[in-house]
Amino acid sequence: MKRNKISRLSRRLAALTLSLLFVLSGCSSADSSEEASTTAAASSADTAAVTETADDTEAASDTETVVLRCGVKQAHTPYSYVDESGELVGLEEDVVTEAFNRIEGYEVEFVQFDASPSLFSALQTGSIDFASGQYAKSSERREIYKFAEQFYAVSPYYLVSREEDSFQTLEDIAGETLEFASTAYEKEVIEAFNAANPDLEDIVIVDTSGDTTNADQLQQLSIGQRNVLLLFKSSYDTLQAELNLDNLVLSDEPALVEDVYQVFNSSVDDAVIELFNDALVSMYEDGTLSEITVKWCGEDTISLYGDQISPIE
Repeated sequence: MKRNKISRLSRRLAALTLSLLFVLSGCSSADSSEEASTTAAASSADTAAVTETADDTEAASDTETVVLRCGVKQAHTPYSYVDESGELVGLEEDVVTEAFNRIEGYEVEFVQFDASPSLFSALQTGSIDFASGQYAKSSERREIYKFAEQFYAVSPYYLVSREEDSFQTLEDIAGETLEFASTAYEKEVIEAFNAANPDLEDIVIVDTSGDTTNADQLQQLSIGQRNVLLLFKSSYDTLQAELNLDNLVLSDEPALVEDVYQVFNSSVDDAVIELFNDALVSMYEDGTLSEITVKWCGEDTISLYGDQISPIE
């Protein structure tokens, strides 16, 4: 009887041991499953975080500031020139800088050129995105480049001559010679004047390389190397303050007046030009363009000469 009790006790102990092993094994499996689930969840969270970071990076990339390069002349007083401190200043810089202050996501970088020919060469090859230098919409330029709709300045051209000549009108300079770049709007105006006045001797037009500054041209005029110039009054006044060529005189009234625009490389997106145009329109409407003109030219040429713009038809 004692053996049977021991045997029954041994069987119960064995059964209890198996039950404990089963329970422990179940707990271990549950722990492993929970750990796996936790790991998977963490992995999913990490993946989501990486994806979110990538999205943020892409969004930041989408909002990076776009820089457009603007070509200007470095010796075109008072429109664009290097001052005594070495800073590039003038009407062009003020107008373009203010326009870009009104365009979100864009900035401007100015690139300096000695004269218009090298500037337009860079514009045509795409080395710069646009140019600002008192340029009118000549027919030849319109075939190659893009323009904003809004002008940013109105520029009156005066005749400069020696005192003994004192030319006042285009009729006075019939038979004289003027120099222009081949794509210049002024060239078209003079050609139209010649065609409209067959009884007058033609004003002779000579293509220029543009490598002489306005100061050089005034000095040549003073010593008789040329007889007449077409020049902005503001440029004449500024340069004469330095040169003091007392045998030169300016015509009493403008000989021709032109509205001027920034010139864009043909690859610049139309939407970008529209943004720039909208900025200029707002500057025109709130009087900013007039204020800048008075600052650099001494008078509000937009109000004074806006109704005198010379047609070429």
